[in-house]
Amino acid sequence: MQVLGLILVLINIGAIAVPVTAVAVMNLDNPIEMIVPPKVEQIVTSLTSSGGSLEPPQYVSSTVDVSSKTVSAIFSFTNPFNLDLKINSVSADVVCAVHTFPLGDAELGAPVRLDRGTTAIITIVFTWTQQAEQHFLTEHAGATSVDVELVNLDLDVSGITVQVPESISLNVPLTQ
Repeated sequence: MQVLGLILVLINIGAIAVPVTAVAVMNLDNPIEMIVPPKVEQIVTSLTSSGGSLEPPQYVSSTVDVSSKTVSAIFSFTNPFNLDLKINSVSADVVCAVHTFPLGDAELGAPVRLDRGTTAIITIVFTWTQQAEQHFLTEHAGATSVDVELVNLDLDVSGITVQVPESISLNVPLTQ
């Protein structure tokens, strides 16, 4: 019984050690590649060699759909990097800028391809909750728009997850 246990332990060790050793041997000339994926290295190289500065997305406009309790905020973004990007997802919490009241969440309407040097339109859809609607009626009675902040912003850009620590402020309409 002990022999069988020893054989199973050796199989487990081999199952881990053999692939790790193979990767190490394949990357002997570039050990950084074992830790940093090539795509990340390419983006960092592009960031440092592009010469341009990274401008945040520019707010263009918003439209409201009261029946579905959504606001679509439209941004334009110019890709300053020397590589094509794809924004796969965006998610954020939406809070009232005046009262820090949670209003709902925001997500990317559809994935967006950003070819190098081009400008693309990005649509973020904010869905408000029933509590948010009550907040609008009590704290913002008669208002046609409200100042909100996107907080806890997470982006998936070309498979790389980015967490943005700053909030994004915007004014969104409450009526059509």
